[in-house]
Amino acid sequence: MIKINLIPAQTEKNLFKEDIYLFIFITFLCFIAVGGFYYKNHKDIEEKKRLIQNTKNEIASLQKIYKEFLAMEQQKKEIERRMKAIESLKEGRALSARILFDITTIIKDNVWLKNLSKADNKLQIEGVSLENESISDFMEKLAKIPYMKNIELLNVSDELDRQTNVTVKKFIIQGDIAL
Repeated sequence: MIKINLIPAQTEKNLFKEDIYLFIFITFLCFIAVGGFYYKNHKDIEEKKRLIQNTKNEIASLQKIYKEFLAMEQQKKEIERRMKAIESLKEGRALSARILFDITTIIKDNVWLKNLSKADNKLQIEGVSLENESISDFMEKLAKIPYMKNIELLNVSDELDRQTNVTVKKFIIQGDIAL
């Protein structure tokens, strides 16, 4: 029997060598790919660390500005508080002027005011008149003013006016101011 080997012996050895070279080449490519991936991640990490450090430096440099901002905010609140106080004073001033205007329009010729005091929402009027009817008329007109509430007569007494030697009716009226 004759054996015929169709595969040359040298080709088997070459195939084995080619497989080894191919394995080494693929292993080398894998190392390069892993190394490239590692290098890229390492550079990205370094870049992020650099950005973090730059941000920290920028935050540190802005701390002074932030403190100035907080101080300005505090000053702004103080100014707003003062402006509200001024506005409340303006409102009170307008109300006082309105009260004086309304009282002068309703007062009769034979009623004289000696004292008018306003404390918070209370109004007290002291005056004199020649007759009781004038006092009651003054009180009625005072009660008709929209912002005047709970108008009441506290006291009426006869008193001798020292300048004219005439007996007059001294009265005290009290009421609430409601806006």
